[in-house]
Amino acid sequence: MPQAGEFQIIEKFFTYQTFGAWKSQGVGDDCAIIDTGAGRLAVTCDMMAMGTHFLPDADPENVGYKALAVNLSDLAAAGAIPRAFFLSIGLPRRDDGWLADFSRGLMGLARESGCALLGGDTTRTPEVNGRHAPVTISITAMGDLPAGMGLTRAGAKPGDEIWVSGTVGDAYAALKCRWGEWTVMPDLEPALFARMDRPTPRVALGQAIIGAASACADISDGLLADLGHILERSGVSAEIDWERLPISTALKSMTIPRQHEAALTGGDDYELIFTAPVSARDRIYEAALRTGTPVTCIGRVVPRTSRAVTVRAGDGMLVELTKVGFDHFDHEEG
Repeated sequence: MPQAGEFQIIEKFFTYQTFGAWKSQGVGDDCAIIDTGAGRLAVTCDMMAMGTHFLPDADPENVGYKALAVNLSDLAAAGAIPRAFFLSIGLPRRDDGWLADFSRGLMGLARESGCALLGGDTTRTPEVNGRHAPVTISITAMGDLPAGMGLTRAGAKPGDEIWVSGTVGDAYAALKCRWGEWTVMPDLEPALFARMDRPTPRVALGQAIIGAASACADISDGLLADLGHILERSGVSAEIDWERLPISTALKSMTIPRQHEAALTGGDDYELIFTAPVSARDRIYEAALRTGTPVTCIGRVVPRTSRAVTVRAGDGMLVELTKVGFDHFDHEEG
């Protein structure tokens, strides 16, 4: 019998009516948005593991950087100012060289973003058949929000435009190349691989579009999957124009089917995808200019239909895909 997918597991077993003094406005979003009485916080928690989120031979400095970057990207999707994070790490053994490199990448981004390490935990991973499980990293990050404000996945309305920052599909294409399944010209490899190893969390843009965007998410599981979360939470559908999608030179050098797969379903980009009313267009461009972040309008929100997202090519034909994004449990059977 098929098991529930990642998000169905969360909904079935770990989603409850909030209780206690702190109420969250962001259940089901990239961050929990919490009014504490003293202010408004955005809080996120991500777990990553070697062999699942990183290749087994990944540079530990890049691992440290990216482990924090994905959490900062969640804070960006809420429009929050990063303030602090907590690190829990499971290690198969003590390796001071690996830890020194990991710490350098982690703390370099922490200092750059003003997000201080304030605590956490360290343990040894479990032993199975004489071998310890690989490194596992869990980070909880916290940020400030203006009183009564913050971006969530809910709020998109018919007529809103759909925007994305940066370019999409590069990290997935880089992974495919490293697996030996795809190829790219050698001179294009460094830029492509950098997008996988060191994504740029769009923290400044997230803060700049508060009050202009109606809904927001970061692209971790794939553009269609993460846009789908916005659409589901907002009760609407979307139309995407493939020709408008911002694609890098490296990805454009590949076949159209591979471009579709990477840009629409690949994930791991950690760009922001957000919606905003047409009247906010000038504010969006101003925010992009002020933060030095490229943004592109790729489509529109429409009333709810039986099809969550319609993607059309330049000739008006539908772009058909076999999947919409990454799910940790979508192929598991019981």
